[in-house]
Amino acid sequence: MRKMLEKTKLIVDVLDIFVSLKRGLNLPDLIFQLNDIYAPQGMKVEQEMLLEILNELAADGYLKTFKVGVLDSWKITEEGEDHFYDL
Repeated sequence: MRKMLEKTKLIVDVLDIFVSLKRGLNLPDLIFQLNDIYAPQGMKVEQEMLLEILNELAADGYLKTFKVGVLDSWKITEEGEDHFYDL
């Protein structure tokens, strides 16, 4: 039985990954990073929830969206970094 991920925790972890890596990530890369964190706890990131969070963070100006080839990618903005450190 899988445990459910808390949305707030996922938001913080998403921002943490972007701040730590200092580069853009596409959806498969981000899912891989998050599942690497959560798998030992028996949790898995659902793509739909992650996309919802990425779109919210982009709408708030904390992430910027861009294309690399055919894949959507995201990168943290200065506002996003400030928001992360304020959490």
